[in-house]
Amino acid sequence: MSVLKHLLLTFCFIILSKMAFASEQLVVAVGLAKPPYVIQEFDTGFELDLIRNLLKEMGKSTKFVYTQFGHSSKMLKVKAVDAVMTTNKSVFSDSTKLSDTYITYQNVAISLKSSQLTINTIADLANYSIASFQKADMVLGQAFADAVDQSPAYMKVAEQSRQPKLLLKKRVEVLVMDKNIFSYFARTQGIEDIQEQFVFHPIFPESYYRMAFKNQKYVEDFNKTFAKYKLTNEYLALKKRYNL
Repeated sequence: MSVLKHLLLTFCFIILSKMAFASEQLVVAVGLAKPPYVIQEFDTGFELDLIRNLLKEMGKSTKFVYTQFGHSSKMLKVKAVDAVMTTNKSVFSDSTKLSDTYITYQNVAISLKSSQLTINTIADLANYSIASFQKADMVLGQAFADAVDQSPAYMKVAEQSRQPKLLLKKRVEVLVMDKNIFSYFARTQGIEDIQEQFVFHPIFPESYYRMAFKNQKYVEDFNKTFAKYKLTNEYLALKKRYNL
């Protein structure tokens, strides 16, 4: 084999290898719509764009599959699914498959200002009817789990877009959800003067979420990629785009 032919074959092999690597797709399970983090209708949102950008930096393309948040812990067992986003150690006990924290949510208790409820601690929620997102009783800690056990009525809502109206119609006395998600849905439903109508009770610590990978070889690469990406102007622009 001539030297030139050998070099051409080597070059072709390198190009094809890079194309195969770049086209490798990871299927990521994600909970139902929770804008501004996940806007299912357009397959976008801050969190989806962030994960898509990070996996692109890792040489992967991304396909998102949507499931109820309560089902997400089971999705990693599905053969076609490679990763689950917006999860933590409370949901996945095998920490070797979990990335570092890549996003933080701020859950709050929300009540109608006209109701004049007294909510200074998580334990105070036991006095009121509550609607929360699915698995909230698992991810928000034991104090919240105890409070909802004692609550006169507790419901877990898969579609968080329903929650503002549940409160306005007084179907429940308190909502528990991320403040940014509530504000997004309230605005899109024509609810104005949010600060005038509602009280945000900051009784929860921040919630830190991670990625869970079926193949733990991706965990370290994801962590390194995010550590670099969060220092870029692209990351700052992404946060600004979604008012975060």
